[in-house]
Amino acid sequence: MQRRKVTLKLYPNAAQAQKLETWTRLHCELYNAALEERIDAWRKAGKSISYYDQQNVLPQIKVDRPEFIALGSHALQQTLRRLDLAFAAFFRRVKAGQTPGFPRFKSSMRFSGFAYPDPAGWKLMQHGGSGATLRIGSGEAALSIRARGRHRFGPDAKPNDITLTRRNGQWFVSVTLCVPDAACARERTADMRRGVDFGINDWATFDAGPPIANPRWVREELPRLAALQRQRARKRKGSVRHKRLGHGIARLHDGISNLRRDFVHKATTRLVQQCAVLATEQLTPKTMSRSAKGTVEAPGRRVRQKAGLNREILSAGFGMAHQMLTYKAEEAGTRLHLSNTRQLKPSQRCAACWEIAPKTLADRMHVCPHCGHTAPRDRNSALVVLIDAFNTQDTPGTGVAARPKPLTRQRASPGP
Repeated sequence: MQRRKVTLKLYPNAAQAQKLETWTRLHCELYNAALEERIDAWRKAGKSISYYDQQNVLPQIKVDRPEFIALGSHALQQTLRRLDLAFAAFFRRVKAGQTPGFPRFKSSMRFSGFAYPDPAGWKLMQHGGSGATLRIGSGEAALSIRARGRHRFGPDAKPNDITLTRRNGQWFVSVTLCVPDAACARERTADMRRGVDFGINDWATFDAGPPIANPRWVREELPRLAALQRQRARKRKGSVRHKRLGHGIARLHDGISNLRRDFVHKATTRLVQQCAVLATEQLTPKTMSRSAKGTVEAPGRRVRQKAGLNREILSAGFGMAHQMLTYKAEEAGTRLHLSNTRQLKPSQRCAACWEIAPKTLADRMHVCPHCGHTAPRDRNSALVVLIDAFNTQDTPGTGVAARPKPLTRQRASPGP
C-alpha cells in the first residue's frame, strides 16, 4: 500500500461556509491558548508542557465549552499536534544553529484550516465522475458539503485522513488515500532514453527533438498585477477597498499557481510515459534564486536584474517538476537519473570530448575550444547528463560519470 494525496474543491452554501468559519476560529483559539499555556508555564515555573499534557485536558475543555464538541476529539488533537510539531521544528533549528523562528500566535483570518488525522469524524462519498459529498462533524451539527474532484486510483483507494483549508475565500479538502501498488502503476507508451535540461528561455530542452516552451505565467500577468498593486497603494490600509484589492491580488497569484501546477503535472506525466531512462541534473531553486542585494558593507551588483531572473526561476517551477518526476518515474518504471551538478558541470562540459569549456550565462552556444564541437548550450547540457546516466547505470544513487570520458558508442547513439 502506498499513500497518495488528492485535493477536491468544496462548494458550501452560505450557512455551511459560516459554520466552517466558526469551526476554524475555534481551532485557532485552541491553538493560541495551547501556545500561551506553554509560554506561561516556562516563564513562571520553568516547566515544559508536552502534547500529551494538553491532550488530556480536552475533555474538560469540552465540558466548559460545549461548542467544541461538534469539532470532534480527533480534530482537536490534531490541532494540538500541529503546535507540537511547530515546537519540534523550532528546537531542531536551534540545535542546528539556524534561524529558529519561535511559534507565533495566529489570527483567525490567517489560520489556514483544520484536519481529521484518521477516518473518524468524517466521510467522503463519491457519486461517479467528478461529483462527491463530504460529511464532517457529528450529531445535529454535522455538515454535508458538495465537492468536486476525482483521482485515477479507482475504487480500491481508501481515504485515510483529510485536511480542510481556506484559500482566498474558497474551501478545499486534501484527502490522503491508501492505494494498492497495482493502482499506482502508470502505463508507459514508449521506451525512449532522453536527457533534459530545464531552463528559462525554454522550459525543457532535450538532447534531441523540439524543446518545451516556457509559458512564463508571471510575466504575462505582470501588467495586471502591477495595476492592482498601484490601486491598492492609493487606498487606506484597513479599508474595505484595500481589503477587496488585496483579495483580488491573492486570487491572481492563485490563478498563476494553478496554471503552473497544471502545466508541470501534464509535462512530467508525458515525460515518464514516453521514457525508459530520463536524465537531468540536480537543481536547487532556493540557491539559484538567492538575492544579490548583499549587505551595507558589501552591496551587491545588478540587483534589479538578478531579482528579475529570480522571479523567472521561481515561476518556472523546477523544484515542483523534480518532485513530480521522482514519484511518477517510480510509478511508471522509468529510471530517473539526477546528475551531480557541482561535480559534472553539464553547462560547462563538452558532450563530444568531455572536456570543460567555460562560458558565461550570456553564452547560449557551446563552442568547444578542444574539439570544435558546436551545439546550443542547453542541448549540449542535456546530452551530457544523458551520457552520465549511461556511464553510471550500474552505480546506485546519483553522481558524475564513473569514467572520466564517455565511450564512443554512447556518444554516437545516446537515444533510441
